[in-house]
Amino acid sequence: MSGFSFDLVERVPAHRRERKATFLLLVGTAGPYGEVCLRVTNAPQEATLVGDGLPDATISHPDTPYGYITLDAQTRLTVGGVAARLSRNRRALRKEDRGIGIVLGDRHYTYLCAPTGREELRDSERGPVVQKDDPGVSAAMTMVVLSEADATDLALALIMQGANRLGLTVGGAIVSGVMSFLNGSHGNG
Repeated sequence: MSGFSFDLVERVPAHRRERKATFLLLVGTAGPYGEVCLRVTNAPQEATLVGDGLPDATISHPDTPYGYITLDAQTRLTVGGVAARLSRNRRALRKEDRGIGIVLGDRHYTYLCAPTGREELRDSERGPVVQKDDPGVSAAMTMVVLSEADATDLALALIMQGANRLGLTVGGAIVSGVMSFLNGSHGNG
């Protein structure tokens, strides 16, 4: 398949009850995969990806009170019914070393902030498969799906948009560490 790009746009849920229960709602049309919807709910705190052409994906954490899902050893991530294992080195200085390691079945990924400043999902064998452009001035975030990517790669990259990715950059790691210290937690961001 050839590569393509599409925009994810934040939406406000139509009904008042849904607005109270929803932290984030992103929608877009993912090229040949059709409409996708990523919803991060407050109770239960969980991110869910639904799209007709993509495997379903969820990410949750038992101790995330509100907002983006915390990434640590207690995080539960599934794509297409397959549970993933996550790992990361929060103290690394290089961007590449601070990435989030993801083992999904027999696939090995790293979600990181690339030297170009873009976030990207990298497969250990195929290299970069999906990239996310910085939204900049526009409210939409552009997802760039490279030609090597398949539906599982895209679903994983999309569900990661519901996770707390603040620690991918040195500045973000510092802010996350300070906030964790002030909140009395263990630096899970």
